[in-house]
Parts: sequence; structure tokens; C-alpha cells
Amino acid sequence: MAEIALTTGKSQAEYEAMAASAIEECDRLLSIINTMLMISKTEAGVEKPSGEKIDLANLVREACELFSATAEDRSLTLSCHVPERCFIKGDGRMIQRLLSNLLDNAIKYTSAGGRVDVSLSQIDGRGATLKVRDTGVGISDGDLPRIFERFYRGDRSRSESGTGLGLSLARAIARAHGGDITVESRLHEGSVFTVTLPPSG
Repeated sequence: MAEIALTTGKSQAEYEAMAASAIEECDRLLSIINTMLMISKTEAGVEKPSGEKIDLANLVREACELFSATAEDRSLTLSCHVPERCFIKGDGRMIQRLLSNLLDNAIKYTSAGGRVDVSLSQIDGRGATLKVRDTGVGISDGDLPRIFERFYRGDRSRSESGTGLGLSLARAIARAHGGDITVESRLHEGSVFTVTLPPSG
């Protein structure tokens, strides 16, 4: 686009449009690069969680509040069921990123009239369990084994914007905290992503 504008552009408006488009694309590429770096550093143990005591229940509530307007705009019901407190050792910034990726996906792939249910539970000595359940398009059996791979985008993703890095980053963050993330899904019925995190002690 920049080359075409330089060779055929005849007006200030054309040059301004080219510059705006180039800036937008550069921002998108920088976002991809930064996410890739975060995944690589996290998986390699370079980007380690800070290990502070954080209230996961509060982070989940805040994430649900943040995405409530998006869900409402898409005519979805977003529910949030969390205990009053749920403390873990971890990195609040990284956990926020994990939550954002899971909620964004759940809302993106659920049609109007559907539901996204977020729940958090904690059993003494056994850590915390976060579930993000949606009534969306679901994931095919062929895609399920690969959805946590970098850049992998299954059939359900082709009509939506994205880079295919969100779930890979979510898994890297969960594992960096000593936990993990799993998924259960049925095509056209929805998905359940379950994040397990170890106790704070």
C-alpha cells in the first residue's frame, strides 16, 4: 500500500490514508510480536510470575465487569459466580491477561441469545478452579487437540478476527503458575475452559 501511494498518490488525503493504514498494521504486528515474546519467555521460565499474594476472586469479578458491556452489545448473558475471596500466589498482570483471553473468546464465539458463565471455586489445600463456559459454536473433535498451539485457528475462527495466540498465551500463563488449562467442547453446543491453579500456601 505504501509503495502504491508513493507511485500513484496524487493528493494529501491519499497519503494520509496510507499513513494511517501503515500505522494500524504496524500496531497489529507489534502486538503479535509482543505476545509471541511473552509466550516464549513464559514457557522458557524467563518471564516468571511475581509470586505475590493476589485475590483471584477480585480479578475475576473485575474481568467480568470489564466484558459485561461487550456481552450486552452482542445480546449475551454474562454471569459471574465467585467466592468472596480466593487467594493464590501469582502475577496479577499475567492472570488478567489469561482472563481477558478466555472471556474474549467465549463472547466472540457465542451467538446472540447465548450465555457465558464464569465460575471460580477453591478447595482448601487443592488450589483454585476457574471455569469459563459458553453456549457458542463449539470446537470440532479435529480442532480440539490443536487449539492451544501458536497461530492455530480452527474452522470456527476463520470468520472472526484474531491471531491464534490467545489460548497459547493463556496456557503458558497457567503453567507458569504451576497450573494448567483444559477444554471440553461439543460442536454447536459450546465449550468449557477449565483453569486450575495451585494453592497460595
